Parts: sequence; C-alpha cells; structure tokens
Amino acid sequence: MADYDSFKPTLLVAALVLAARKNLVASAFCNTNVAIGLKQKGDTVNINTLSDPTANNTSESVAMTYEELDTTATSLTLTIDKTVSVKLKDTERRQVESGSVALESAIGNRMIYVLADEVDQLVMGKYTDITTDNFETGSTSWQWGASPTIAEISKFFASVNREMDDVNADAEGRFMALPNMAIEGIRNAHSTLATGAGDAARVKGVMFRELHGFQVSRSSNCVSAASVTHGIAGNLANVGEGLPGAIALAIQIDPNIEKLRLEGFWADGIRARVTAGAAVYKPARMVDINLNDSLLA
Repeated sequence: MADYDSFKPTLLVAALVLAARKNLVASAFCNTNVAIGLKQKGDTVNINTLSDPTANNTSESVAMTYEELDTTATSLTLTIDKTVSVKLKDTERRQVESGSVALESAIGNRMIYVLADEVDQLVMGKYTDITTDNFETGSTSWQWGASPTIAEISKFFASVNREMDDVNADAEGRFMALPNMAIEGIRNAHSTLATGAGDAARVKGVMFRELHGFQVSRSSNCVSAASVTHGIAGNLANVGEGLPGAIALAIQIDPNIEKLRLEGFWADGIRARVTAGAAVYKPARMVDINLNDSLLA
C-alpha cells in the first residue's frame, strides 16, 4: 500500500489554493461572506434583504402605528461540482519543465484555472436574474463604430450610470464587467486623446481600472445569446460600510485538492475539485448591459 504521507504536498496545496483565488475574476465584485457553511452540491442558504419602511404623514392627535418590515429571501444553492484529475509520471516530472516552473506546479495551476473558469462562467451567467436592461435606444443593443469615438464611449457610460441612478443603486463602488470587444473599443477611443491618458493607451495598451465612476473589468465569460453579448453592472461587495454588493458567491475548494501515489504506476495523481453556487440578491439594483455581438462594426 502506498505511503500517502510521504507524497502529501503541503506547499503544493497552498500554492494551488492561492492560484484558484487569483483566477476568479468574478470574486472581485461578489459578496463571498453571506454563504459560509455550504459544503456540497445541492446545499442551499437563504439571503435575506430588508425592505424599506414607509414614510407616513405626522399626526399629533392619532397614535402612530409601528410597521413590521418585510424581508425578501433569495436562495443560493451550490449548483456546480466539478473535478479535474491528472496523472503525472515520474519520468515526465524529472525530464520536463515549463519555463522555470516545474511541470508539477504548471499542471496544478492549469487544473485550478480550469475550475476557476467554471465558477466565473457561473457568475457571468447570472445576467438572466437581473431585472433592469440597458440598451442604446429602446430595445436596440449597443452598436459602436469600428473605431469608436470618445463621444460614443462617454454616451455609453453615462447611459449605464443613469440606469444605475434610476434603480437607486449606490453611487459608491460601482463596477462593470464587459466583454473583450467592448474593452477593445474603449482602448481605441482613448488612444485618440491628445492627453497623458491617450499616450498610455497608445504606448502601453492600458485599460484604466477606474473609468466614468466604474471599476471596469474585462471578462471573457460574458454570455452571448441571440446575437447579444451581456455585460453586467452593479455595486462592488464590501466597499465601505453598508455596501454589501448584489451578487453572492459561495465556493468550496480549499479542502478538495489532493495528490496521491497511484497504485500500479510510477506516477502521482493530482486531483482538484470545486463546488460553487451564486445568486443575485439585489436583482433590481443591477444592470444587464446589452451589447451587439458585432459591437465594433
């Protein structure tokens, strides 16, 4: 029987967990604190949001009434449970390196990236639960020119900001996750500016993290459906007191990364597992940004 302890990679496990957290793009704007305790696929927790009280006319002759505030419960269920498993032969580990990184570490990081990508897709797919849509005009998705102007980009951001204002979203800590093509358009527009910002866009290809009041993120997992690519906007989680965000994300991955000696082989087995769930608990205070699949046309 294999001596598991002699192969147990404490440092490798720590590195893999770190890589998993870094690769989760969506975790930057998700609330990860409201669903602690979920362990396996199918587990559910209710996230309660408090309703606003009613403002009544003041009367000094009639006793006031005290209302009981309602809460709206949103269920978060762990809906995905994914596993990756790889055989690492002794000869391969000794003979092959990926750059300056040992093959074992390179494989482990790619495994975790694959799992992180599954979680990212899960969160970006939650645009279907957002109740407010943003279009360029009416129900027509955004369509920019092949080389968008600053005026077009400013109009876009102003529109989404106004939509956020209309749904009473917090002014602080706004985020926007956009597809690669939209980021390309924003870069193109900024490169035309005869300013330091324009120089940075031309020379470094910089995508400004903070733009028009939004923390802008690039996501390759924005969903395309019926010729429309869906970006999302909302409030970041944990940005100042009283700003709990709008999307909850529960991830169980830390205990589920293992390495073991394979019986009958001169090889190790590395396996990793992620169980995750996400829920939009403030659907009315987010914006589903509708972008034409051929945005830059």
